[in-house]
Amino acid sequence: GAVSCYFEIETLPDTLGRVTEMLEQDETITQIYRVTGKNKLHVHAVAASSEEMEKLIREVIDPLPGVVSCDCNIILSRIKDLKGLRL
Repeated sequence: GAVSCYFEIETLPDTLGRVTEMLEQDETITQIYRVTGKNKLHVHAVAASSEEMEKLIREVIDPLPGVVSCDCNIILSRIKDLKGLRL
């Protein structure tokens, strides 16, 4: 089945814009948030399979320029999810 995960990505200041543009182009990426901290993005992705998620990580996430750190967390279950909530 589908695999949902989120990434916490920190970049160098001068590459944040380019990284954001690159992530926006990928259809597996469903949400991108700029968050507090040093040049950080919170990124959600939904892949059809674990193989597709691995491909996203290998071909899109790993080659991103200027990444200082990247954490990936697989979402095991949704406990509460308010739809249409404006942030």
